[in-house]
Amino acid sequence: MEDNKVSGVTNEKQELNEIICDSSKFSFARSCKEETITPVQGTIKGKIPIWIKGSLLRNGSGLLEIGPDKFRHVFDGMALLHRYHISNGEVTYQNKFLRSKTYNRNMKANRIVVSEFGTKAHPDPCKTLLQRLMSMFVLNDHTDNDLVNIVPYGDEIYVHTETPFIHRIDPNTLKILDRVNFCEQVAVNIATAHPHLEHDGTVYNMGSSLASSRPLYNIIKFPSTTKSGKSKFDEGTVICSIPALSKRNPSYFHSFAMTENYFVFVEQPLTVSVMKLGISSFTGSSFMDCMNWNSNCQSRFHVIKRATGEVFSTVYVAEPFFMFHHINAYEENEHIIMDACCYQDAGIIKALLVLEIENGYKNRKSYGEQITSQARRYVIPLKISNDEENPKTNIVQLEGSQAEAYVQKNGDVFLKYEELTEKGPVLCELPRINYDGFNGKKYKYFYATGRLPEDLQTYLIKVDVWNKTKTIWLEEKTIPSEPVFVGRPGATEEDDGVILSAVLSDENQNKVFLLVLDASTFQELGRAEFLLDSVVPGDIHGLFWPAT
Repeated sequence: MEDNKVSGVTNEKQELNEIICDSSKFSFARSCKEETITPVQGTIKGKIPIWIKGSLLRNGSGLLEIGPDKFRHVFDGMALLHRYHISNGEVTYQNKFLRSKTYNRNMKANRIVVSEFGTKAHPDPCKTLLQRLMSMFVLNDHTDNDLVNIVPYGDEIYVHTETPFIHRIDPNTLKILDRVNFCEQVAVNIATAHPHLEHDGTVYNMGSSLASSRPLYNIIKFPSTTKSGKSKFDEGTVICSIPALSKRNPSYFHSFAMTENYFVFVEQPLTVSVMKLGISSFTGSSFMDCMNWNSNCQSRFHVIKRATGEVFSTVYVAEPFFMFHHINAYEENEHIIMDACCYQDAGIIKALLVLEIENGYKNRKSYGEQITSQARRYVIPLKISNDEENPKTNIVQLEGSQAEAYVQKNGDVFLKYEELTEKGPVLCELPRINYDGFNGKKYKYFYATGRLPEDLQTYLIKVDVWNKTKTIWLEEKTIPSEPVFVGRPGATEEDDGVILSAVLSDENQNKVFLLVLDASTFQELGRAEFLLDSVVPGDIHGLFWPAT
């Protein structure tokens, strides 16, 4: 692929303390000790386009230690919301911790008393012995520490993690306005932090239900409009249920794909033991401890008709791989094209433990090889005739496609991927597209973060999936976040707009700047720099919320 570069455990507590003290090496191990409630004016370099009017809202882990306790995983810290407000070429910054029930309980106890993805909590001293025992048997006693994503539901904004608890926030003050437990309305115990959105405000998501004899993967729908007095969550419905391959070990998933007429769900070989999860309160295991990678199990692609909720009887399979994020999916000539950032296995889950990251920065090359991911394209033929049931015949009929599909003797269709980015120890993650214009449609560009294997330097990339080229923005000793595309008003081209990224300093933990790139050329237009009174940690996902 052609490149265009644009410059620009013996004593776990002691080791963790050392990590926190030397956390400038990696952004996700930083802790914010003091919120920036009052917006701070940034110093502008270059030029911020006047037409950008609104706020880049970001979400991620902001606090890794509470009292004597430390969180083990980068998915565990207390949620910290960030707001970069852009108006008339100027930018302000502010942040605020999400005042969830989890946050309040931890702060009151001055300990970690609510379990997270990779951290098992201590018993809550505010609960009686009976309350503690009862909580062991309640599947919905999840954390509501929504640190992963920010999602618009019509004219409202909600923060998500991978539990059914979400919070509505004020996009100006970052304060909580409402708390929703949508498993009270729809049959899911957990759900993704990556719903799909329709232009009319309809929201689709996926969640797992453990209530039946066999776990189900449920696609759920929240309507854009509701009856008088009803909320969109009150009218949520399950539009499709997919039985898990295993009764006791359903797949872990972080996202799913949606085209104009279909959903695509990938059942991965990374599974969660229902038995281990059920007794985790007795064993002291975290959710992560209940996961298992089965290298002998294929990845299974399930195709669902959006109009009816009907699941295709044909199962599409591929060699085992793991992924967090889909890039995009669309239909062309009776095929579904599905792009995703893929790992060879689920080692990235362990690699994001705080101690693993610290060890990785001591041996960066070896660690870089562990976190390798690649953008891949899988092509799913929708129509299969009887005369094509030959395991040696490639049934992908798309001109120019390098992806392959073969009908197996058992009727499954085996998929071979096409590379969108090269193999090797390079991280390609946190992909974003021009979502408003091209989600579920044929597209040309995606934007993502990359990482050099030698020194783990982070950079931004723009990938042209038609021509297999990429353009890079890289500035040494900086850590850019997920690139968010904002289209220019009146744009007619897919990449006519800007890329916004919150960029941290690798040398000064209190520095951050909002980077604005021309999405077409990937050249810097301007930046707004901030030097704050407290540390700015790394974030995960977010969105641009236009000014009204």
